[in-house]
Amino acid sequence: MTISSTDKKILIISDIHNNVDKLDKIIKAESADINLVLGDWFDSFEYDETHHYAKTAEYLIRYLSSSNNHTLFGNHDLHYLVYNTYVMCGGYEHRKYNAISEAFGGNRFSICKKFNWFAWVDGYLCTHAGLCSDFIDPTAKNCSDINLFLIKERERANVKLISGDDHWFYAAGRARGGHYHKGGIVWLDFDKEFAPVEGLNQIVGHTPRRQGGVAKYAKTENYCIDTGLNQWLTFTNNKIEVKSYKDL
Repeated sequence: MTISSTDKKILIISDIHNNVDKLDKIIKAESADINLVLGDWFDSFEYDETHHYAKTAEYLIRYLSSSNNHTLFGNHDLHYLVYNTYVMCGGYEHRKYNAISEAFGGNRFSICKKFNWFAWVDGYLCTHAGLCSDFIDPTAKNCSDINLFLIKERERANVKLISGDDHWFYAAGRARGGHYHKGGIVWLDFDKEFAPVEGLNQIVGHTPRRQGGVAKYAKTENYCIDTGLNQWLTFTNNKIEVKSYKDL
């Protein structure tokens, strides 16, 4: 999926973790032409009652009913969307799964198909956690090559996800308790594993920012926006802005 902000406004936000009321307020306030969530709709320390999971699932259904709204897979989404032991992570509980299943009402597969693994916005690669150079085909020399590589891997990941097999897209690295050297695009730790890829700008979530603000990797154009919904990004005519909840 490739999105351009020419003559339009794009909202990019991440890590909802059941706080759909806050998300809804942000979406309505920004009134963007396109909304992109970088994943992790579910699992929460603060909104962790069973009814919160049903409410989030119901909101997600409404959100995805609009062609202007998009979402990526997060590690805390996958274990509620498919049965695959390789995608299980901390936070999963059967009661949550059951509440989400009841809200989905038998439409789990069609909802899962609306999730994406990655998106490009004005040349920025957006994933839940980030792309590590360890996984990139060494013949990929530019963003176009990386995109073609990811498209091929996406097809492999989709098959393995449903068949119950492992794929590096949803593999955790050692920094997050996994067996891979570094995490895949839904698991890469921004503080301990992420490193800039030459010629590639990225926007990710997944790694909480303790100060609640968007983080920029050194002097690069790589952003982590897991801010507890306190900050997010907008793109308009190729201009990127950091926006804050306190300013709404």
